Amino acid sequence: MADSKKSSAHDSAQFKPFVWNPLEGLDERGRRQALFLNDARDAVDGACTLTQLLAWDEDRRDEAKASGGALPVLMEPQRASLQRLLIASLGMLQAEIERQCDALDLLRGSTGAFPRQ
Repeated sequence: MADSKKSSAHDSAQFKPFVWNPLEGLDERGRRQALFLNDARDAVDGACTLTQLLAWDEDRRDEAKASGGALPVLMEPQRASLQRLLIASLGMLQAEIERQCDALDLLRGSTGAFPRQ
């Protein structure tokens, strides 16, 4: 017979995933907001780190061309792949932000003070 207590794979896992904003003690709306903020913070932190890595690698690439020094760490296909990852990640984050802004506008009963593009 199935256990009547609902649980997820995370509840029984030995490794518990890290979260910036714990969900305990929050109502449903607060849980949704905390989940979004957790994902958004990870995406933004990752995007910042990735852009720093790409800039560092670009500097290395320029230096190698000028002096025949060390080769860049990333080859063109890898750079392109990472740039597409950045574009996709930030695009998904932007879409969710817009969805949540639209939901807030509906709750306020208006279209907002400033139109979004």
